Amino acid sequence: MNNNRYCVIMAGGIGSRLWPLSRKRYPKQFHDLLGCGRTMLQQTYDRYSRIVPKENIIISTNIEYSAIVREQLPELSAEQILHEPSFRGTAPSIAYVACHIRQLNPQANIVVAQSDQLILNENLFVETIGKGLDFVAEQNKLVIIGIKPTCPETRYGYIQVENNISASDKGTFYKVRTFTEKPEYEFAKIFMESGEFYWNSGIYIWNVQTVIETLGKLLPDMMNNLEEAFAQIPNRDERRQRVYELYTSFPNASMDTAVMERADNVFVQTGEFGWADIGTWDTLYGTLPKDSDGNVIMHSRTMMYNSHDNVISLPKGKLAVIQDVDGLLVVDTGNVLMICKKGNENNIRKFLNDAHIKLGEEYI
Repeated sequence: MNNNRYCVIMAGGIGSRLWPLSRKRYPKQFHDLLGCGRTMLQQTYDRYSRIVPKENIIISTNIEYSAIVREQLPELSAEQILHEPSFRGTAPSIAYVACHIRQLNPQANIVVAQSDQLILNENLFVETIGKGLDFVAEQNKLVIIGIKPTCPETRYGYIQVENNISASDKGTFYKVRTFTEKPEYEFAKIFMESGEFYWNSGIYIWNVQTVIETLGKLLPDMMNNLEEAFAQIPNRDERRQRVYELYTSFPNASMDTAVMERADNVFVQTGEFGWADIGTWDTLYGTLPKDSDGNVIMHSRTMMYNSHDNVISLPKGKLAVIQDVDGLLVVDTGNVLMICKKGNENNIRKFLNDAHIKLGEEYI
């Protein structure tokens, strides 16, 4: 396996749109959401272990989740877990891990993976990511995997591509024209029908030198501080402590808005391997198997009577008896019971915010 290949798994998010199952102290990436016996993080690790050497897989996570990562992936060394000391968005965490990987291997080609995605055709996925890594090894490009829309989905970002194509045995790559974040339904329908737009999968591929150079142009203050820390402090523990001190001064910014939307060397690589982002209850409902009445029962003992199109998630050992209800979301996590209509993620955000404001951190 190619030793210049690296994978960074982003596992530091809170997953608030799947509240109350996903909680700040134990977010969604550490749950077995799909009922397959492996958590989302573990499934992501297994998937990329087929593409890059296992010792080249790095988990980027918040420092609060370090113990959970070690418990779920005990095969990792301490050097393979990189901590974010605070929540500052994906741009600072990717910049930090890029500098870390360059210290290990200046020729590294990196795939940045999200830890909450469903991939249906793993063999085709492995082939696609491998071609992308080979492409960036030769090209000074930043690559995003784009998924051809199958419906006018409003929960995903869209990327418009130009007609100029770089096609080879390494895949098909389109120059990016514009980014649009979560459009309204009518725009999503136009985007899908135009054939010029792809869903933004959040999977990035690039050479370490390319991404650091681009970050340096677009976020110079942050990168100057990081590069100085890596250049001047050879001791890993001391360097990490310095990065922790600097971290609160870094912008709270996503990689898409701070870098990808502003850079001039961004390309979309098409992916046709069956993809979904498990970010909301609606997405989870659409992904999981259903009974004959359209109900999704997650790890629960449930007796359903004349009830349809519901999602039920309970703690192990608890029985729910559900009668004469349709289209509900019933989630019991121990100290939070939520019963509401499914289909509106804005409601989940409101419930979470209200609980935080009125009751503090206990239920978050």
